[in-house]
Amino acid sequence: MKPDIYLFSFFISLSFAATILYLIRNQKLKEQYALLWLTLSVMMMVLTLFPSVLDDVARRIRIEYAPSLLYLLSVVGILFILLHLTMAVSSLAQRNVELIQTLALHERKIHALMKQNGQSGKEEGT
Repeated sequence: MKPDIYLFSFFISLSFAATILYLIRNQKLKEQYALLWLTLSVMMMVLTLFPSVLDDVARRIRIEYAPSLLYLLSVVGILFILLHLTMAVSSLAQRNVELIQTLALHERKIHALMKQNGQSGKEEGT
């Protein structure tokens, strides 16, 4: 590849990292999720600044076509991000169930107290 494409790729990686940092600063993205994206961005910058690293690593693990190693690393990186996000969604789903159950118990207690005081839920607008 020509040096121009490496420079262009580096600026894309740098822009990506800047966007991630901007999202963190504006609280659109939490730090724990951004860490994986920043790691990916840094890896992209290293590979564009030192393209021979990819060739050397591919040669050491006996991959004849170095860009295929890049695809492999990309897929593995995406799998880690997907795993991390799936764990977050699972945790949030469990928390949601617990919150709904807690809300139902509190509503039941409120209705019981209102009955005990002789008030009906219709009078209060609930």
